Amino acid sequence: MPGMIAGLILAAGESQRMGRPKALLDWAAKPLLQHQIDELLAAGCDPIVVVLGHDAAPIETAITCAAPCRLVRNDDYRSGRASSIRAGAGALPDDATAIIVASVDTPLRAATVRALVEHWQTAQPRSAIVVPRLAGRNGHPALFDAALLPDLRAVQESSQGLRAVRRAHTARTAFLDLDDPLVALNLNTPQAYDAARAAHGSRSHD
Repeated sequence: MPGMIAGLILAAGESQRMGRPKALLDWAAKPLLQHQIDELLAAGCDPIVVVLGHDAAPIETAITCAAPCRLVRNDDYRSGRASSIRAGAGALPDDATAIIVASVDTPLRAATVRALVEHWQTAQPRSAIVVPRLAGRNGHPALFDAALLPDLRAVQESSQGLRAVRRAHTARTAFLDLDDPLVALNLNTPQAYDAARAAHGSRSHD
């Protein structure tokens, strides 16, 4: 993988609608957060920063996050997602070339991450942001050129966090159409999780 492609996984939320920690949901016979870490590792991301907050201790016990993966605790997680982005971006190295920003509740595929990186690397002019898309619907994770790292480190909940960064760079955002149903998943409720796991979560995917 070209340059230093960092991974940032946001897993600090309270999972209120799910009723239990999303990070510990079973996905492909492992905790969902472990699946996310493993797929980013398989895609060649180095380093990977995982931001924890609510229920951090049992999550840390349940997963393996060894170098190049590291855990960061966001004690201010109740203030909103922007605080986790700031905490994670602050832990990323200044010499990263791009950052894959992933949420714990949208299962990853390593192949999708590699596709985002390849598009970012080869398209001319190079985009500041690359967003996967399925059947016209924007998905996750998104790739951010490291030139936007200061923006990520400065996001605020009052300005809608990551959305503000996306809006500021609309003209330099590329949308990559992929045949990956996982990019459009959001495991926010038990019903959504059960349906997604039945359809996609019984095995891992490259």
